[in-house]
Amino acid sequence: MKLVNVTDIEPSTYNPRVADPKRLDLIELSLRKLGFLLPLYATPDGEIISGHQRHHVACRMGATKVPVFTTKAMDLTERKGVNVVFNRATNDLGQSDTVAKINDQLKAADVLKLAENVPDKEPDSDAFYPCMDVKNHAIEPFLKANQRRWKNYALNLAKTLKRRGLSMPIVATRDYRVVNGIGRLQHYAELGKTEIPVVFVSDEEGKLAEAMLNYLSMDFDIHHRYEDLLRHNSFRRLHQIRNNLGRGFIFAVAGDATSKSFDVAEAKNRDRWIKKHGRCVLDFGAGHLHETRILRGLGIAVTPFEPYRVTDGNDINKTVSIALTEEFLEAIGTQQLRYTSIFISSVLNSVPFRKDREHIACICAALADENTRLYAVASANNHINIKQLNGYHSLNERQSKGVLFQLDYEDGITLGDIATSPKVQKYHSQKEFYELFKEFFDLVKVNESNSNVQVVCAKPKKINAKRLKAALEFEFDLPYPDGSRMGLVKQAKQAFSNRLGIKL
Repeated sequence: MKLVNVTDIEPSTYNPRVADPKRLDLIELSLRKLGFLLPLYATPDGEIISGHQRHHVACRMGATKVPVFTTKAMDLTERKGVNVVFNRATNDLGQSDTVAKINDQLKAADVLKLAENVPDKEPDSDAFYPCMDVKNHAIEPFLKANQRRWKNYALNLAKTLKRRGLSMPIVATRDYRVVNGIGRLQHYAELGKTEIPVVFVSDEEGKLAEAMLNYLSMDFDIHHRYEDLLRHNSFRRLHQIRNNLGRGFIFAVAGDATSKSFDVAEAKNRDRWIKKHGRCVLDFGAGHLHETRILRGLGIAVTPFEPYRVTDGNDINKTVSIALTEEFLEAIGTQQLRYTSIFISSVLNSVPFRKDREHIACICAALADENTRLYAVASANNHINIKQLNGYHSLNERQSKGVLFQLDYEDGITLGDIATSPKVQKYHSQKEFYELFKEFFDLVKVNESNSNVQVVCAKPKKINAKRLKAALEFEFDLPYPDGSRMGLVKQAKQAFSNRLGIKL
């Protein structure tokens, strides 16, 4: 960490925080009274990863230098992920702390009154950079003074940063009470550290710092700034490989039975499945093609569609994805296969935007006829993840280690995998699922089971050529992590025109 000229670093273009003028005024108050308690974080070439607003405000205050911790070099995807983590990790938050909640806490803290008890710090003075005076201190008195204040969510965020080689000091008063960094303290203790980096503040500064560092937050605009990233990060992770058919493939024949308890390879189950779903089906959003392979092994003709195919690690193989999409267009266009069943399983909860989900429903309806049934499943809005974010405490080990948070651009939206490949999850209500499909089918039956909302659709409505054209222009020009796009819109329009006998 060192002091650098304010002109030596520049903001990233993708930071998802919205700079609210009133919040910027509060940041100025914080810097004037507290200075830089934590450094900015920037890449070796000077791109700010964390601290955009503080850098901006310091410049307008007339400061010529800012404290900077230099990160390792990272590619764009990793920089975006780390940026998102920092936007949560600098606050001592619980998992259920939404922007609305911390805004209420900030108002209740009355920071203007707290600031009256703290003298001003002159920009560029030593007092303006308290983080430069960070000291290593024995951890034991901090552990004793902060018992029963632990927050596992803050701990998980600290771990996420540490895995990227990023550490932050703890801010505390002289009686060892942590005002910011309780998760970092927990993590240092778990690592067996006997000493920790600490920035000490006075009691008066501590009260103001607790409010400013933990409750002062900008609105999150990730759904606009990271729009394409959220789309291509919807890919199914390799750890999500199943040994059985997913819920969307079995609920109509297996009722409330779980995927693990319904083995479609058993003769009686196979016969029931084929009787219900037929022998020519479409797997829309086929993931790792696991269900496709299972069903083909039973002699069923399956057309998979998967625009984000992962073949190794957690990286999308664009070449394989494009080839698979071209095979799909061949099947629905030239061969004009007629489907008895269309499945959308474990897909719609990963699609980040409602308009994108509508495009999928529109395309699937265009591939259905009077004999086709569409079956779709997605996580319901009573799922444990949503419950936790609304304050429910779970003893589930996997959830206790997670780093999810809610986004507010739509009901039931969470963001996870934030340090690697930020991924949206949409948790649906029955009403939302019904409205999504009712636009394209006359018969729509929705119910809920095992924290999933599920639908059966029949009787596709008359095709709206303009609406379908828009859906094809979206779905067959999806973005990829390298900045390129699918580029198959022309082929898709031709395939659907051939199939449907209409000009698109």
